[in-house]
Amino acid sequence: MFAVDSNRPRPSRIWAQVKDGVIVAIRSVLARETQPFGPEPGRVVEVTGTDAQVGYMVDRMGNVTPRERRTRPIPDGQPAYLEGPPVPAPMSGPLSVALTSAGIVPTKDPDHIANWPQNKAKKQEDANGSPDQPQA
Repeated sequence: MFAVDSNRPRPSRIWAQVKDGVIVAIRSVLARETQPFGPEPGRVVEVTGTDAQVGYMVDRMGNVTPRERRTRPIPDGQPAYLEGPPVPAPMSGPLSVALTSAGIVPTKDPDHIANWPQNKAKKQEDANGSPDQPQA
């Protein structure tokens, strides 16, 4: 038979191995054990209670955050809990229906990623002077 306390949860710690600011492996061990990645693991942070997943980003203090379309590691001095790049939200609800039926549509959202100055595509013109439209 089972011992009286066999169904009691044992305290555990969750560790993440980090390479280039991104979590590449996660392991769980009992609380009394050391980190499970061996003697030369590189950077290892404890992520117990953070709901970390492989692919999440880690700042220099060990805080974790989803990637949120980031392509590079979090810069030194910038905490992981700051918002990532903005995600555009389409208009919805009765106001959207009323504005659309009146022919009023938003022109440019300055917070949309495509409208950031560094992401604006340069207009190309063909020999006639009209905008060049590449075929998809």
